[in-house]
Amino acid sequence: MASTLGLGSWKWFEGFHNATRFVSAQMGRLLGSVPDLEPTSADSGGDKAQPGKLSILQSSLALVAAKTANMGLGFIFWVLAARFFSTSEVGLTAAAVAGMMLCTQIGLLGLGSSFITEFSRHRHNPSNLLSTTFSLVSAASLLVGFAFLLVASLWFEHLRVIAVTPAYATLFLTMVVLGTNGIFFDQISAALRRGGQALTRNLVSQGVTLGHLIGIGVFLPGAGPMMIFSTWVTGGVATCGYGALQLVRNLPVTRIRPRIDQTIARRQIRVGIPNHLLTLFERAPGFILPIVVTELLSSSTNAYWYAAWMMAWVVYMMPIQIGMTLFAELAKHPEGLWRLVRHGIRSSLVIGSVCALGGVIAAPWILGILGPDYAAAATTPLRVLLLVTVPFTFVQAYFAVARATGRLREALMAGGVSSVVGIVLAGAAGVSYGLTAMAVAWMGTQFLAGAFALIRLRSLARRPSTVGVAV
Repeated sequence: MASTLGLGSWKWFEGFHNATRFVSAQMGRLLGSVPDLEPTSADSGGDKAQPGKLSILQSSLALVAAKTANMGLGFIFWVLAARFFSTSEVGLTAAAVAGMMLCTQIGLLGLGSSFITEFSRHRHNPSNLLSTTFSLVSAASLLVGFAFLLVASLWFEHLRVIAVTPAYATLFLTMVVLGTNGIFFDQISAALRRGGQALTRNLVSQGVTLGHLIGIGVFLPGAGPMMIFSTWVTGGVATCGYGALQLVRNLPVTRIRPRIDQTIARRQIRVGIPNHLLTLFERAPGFILPIVVTELLSSSTNAYWYAAWMMAWVVYMMPIQIGMTLFAELAKHPEGLWRLVRHGIRSSLVIGSVCALGGVIAAPWILGILGPDYAAAATTPLRVLLLVTVPFTFVQAYFAVARATGRLREALMAGGVSSVVGIVLAGAAGVSYGLTAMAVAWMGTQFLAGAFALIRLRSLARRPSTVGVAV
């Protein structure tokens, strides 16, 4: 069985790698008409021709490929987990992973985005900036992790086991810190225009995680949710360890120590938190809804929901990454705003719609890889969730423009309302009518948010605006 699973996993990896290369090539053709905004030597400090540094387009494509590869190999992880372990064990682990990811997003404090905007002024001596950011996100994520364990111990039923089991709690806190720093490494890659390193880093991490999972599944088949979760920790160690090696090669004179420069910290927090609230409103539903399903329905039901959401999120990564890239480039080249927005929306709609259509058609077969129960329970919810790709494109473009033009308050209100209403309606629909109704309720709120975003984009495009990263 081990050899069969190992061979099957490798074939999945090889096929996914080839598919990623194909999608990246098609994106390059679609976006090839966008003039690449290269910095002048004065802007870049003379590092324009630095070896390994990619163009904006190449780095963006590599970052998209990195996120897509991470999600695709994550799918293989859950395929193997579903084959080795029971549905309830997989569902409970998925809820723990969702809680961990929620903590990493909160603990990041937006410091990854503020690092991108601050890096240009610290380019020649980034040691203090890097040391401060790593120290802040590590401390913040640890505090958030402790807060989650406290909430779980007091109010959760199924996830309470994480808080009351010392070994599980230790693994959870460790993964929260590692996961937050892993996200920050991706932001560093974006700032350095080395998106290819994010792809390599994610492939290494997922390879380690899959190897650990296969080992547990073969030799410890009754290990349980805590041991399944431990595979994420080994992957997190691989991410941060390999990321540190990459950072040493990129910035050989940099010395990173656990210290906080108060001046840098104040500015980073002032820039980062308002922008990060918008990111939290965007991503929190994906982490909160699995917890809601686990606690109010069952861990087995969450296994089905998480499978559908995870597959839909692979497609969502297209508009999300384009929005992140727009924000990163506007910090340096605000004059290209609307040209980049138009091309980004067009490319995201074309590629995202093709991927979503493919997912709608192939949903029962893809979910069937996890098992017949997954296909029966999650096919329709997945198809509904994939339709959200279209409004999500406009929402992400609107968020990027709002950040760039100093309209954060407006975007925060829109994002907050969309997130809260979406979670409440989807949760209520799920408890009352099941997962399909849950997906439909979520889709409805996102189409309303997308309509609002499109109206605001058209309105802003018709008026002159002062472009500058909101602080």
